[in-house]
Amino acid sequence: MLSAAPVLAQQTPASLQALDETYGYRGARFESDTSVFRDLALAEKAGQTRYYRRKSEPKTLGEGEVADVTYGFYQGKLSVILLKTQGLDNSRAVLAALQQKAGAGTRASVFAQRYAWNGKKVHMSYEENALSNDAVVVVTCKKLKEKEMKQALKFQPTTPTGSSPRRDVLSGQ
Repeated sequence: MLSAAPVLAQQTPASLQALDETYGYRGARFESDTSVFRDLALAEKAGQTRYYRRKSEPKTLGEGEVADVTYGFYQGKLSVILLKTQGLDNSRAVLAALQQKAGAGTRASVFAQRYAWNGKKVHMSYEENALSNDAVVVVTCKKLKEKEMKQALKFQPTTPTGSSPRRDVLSGQ
């Protein structure tokens, strides 16, 4: 029994290592500049992130069909990739492809189809809607996400001390 434990421990990091080595999706590598891509069409703007779709995007992953793939560029660098599936068969087929590449993933609850993979450089999550069985996969560059969060904290308004309404418990005021 003891000899099996080291083998299992070695398999998990190797799967996450594959996720880190891919460092993106279908040749689109994190931290790449938008100028590297020729076929991007702007889909949405949100703060300093611009979301694009590739016109020539293949719509399959493993045995599943992907309904939508969106690439998010924070300050002009690829930082997040969103994949959406529709229906049970497509969602589970895509999940199977993700697990084949990155391992089983961490599942917080047996009651929800939510999985997470946390590599050194890349974080990936899979979340399936319990009613529609549609799913969203989010693949994030940890380095750029951290930069984005730090930047957001710099500009977050803070309330001055003493300005929050406080009631004195003893006097009721």
